[in-house]
Amino acid sequence: MQLIARSLLLVALLSLGGCIQQFGKHKASASTVAGPTTEQQIESALQRYSGRIMAMDASAVADMYAPDGVWERQSGPLRGRDAIRAALAETGGVRVLSNEMTTATFSYNGPAVVHTGEFKQTVQLPNGNALNANGSFEATWVRAENGDWWIRRMVTRPHK
Repeated sequence: MQLIARSLLLVALLSLGGCIQQFGKHKASASTVAGPTTEQQIESALQRYSGRIMAMDASAVADMYAPDGVWERQSGPLRGRDAIRAALAETGGVRVLSNEMTTATFSYNGPAVVHTGEFKQTVQLPNGNALNANGSFEATWVRAENGDWWIRRMVTRPHK
């Protein structure tokens, strides 16, 4: 039972995200232009994020968050890339077999873009059994001065 609970936590962890102000040479951009170009860039960033989840690359996933990003999760929020990286690095022997994230909507809120959609994920437990999870996500993206899109905050909600 503890293994299943830990596996479900990993599924939730691997599907969540981050918050930004300023950090070193990279800080948030002051403006975001609404439209298809922005939405294509965010969609591309989402697919890169999903691929990094699939690869179980904790550092690469954490780097997609804003430096002071917040990852909302049931056991409490994680703040900052280091905390997110550490949480994702501890897999307990669970492997991600598939991860799919699809877009539903985009909405603009000043320099931030709120992006909603659905996720589907399959993980393999250490005992070899597979666990499927699906649900919705809400990601808030901000653009860094260097043009990268960072996750300010991501929340996933599993379907019952």
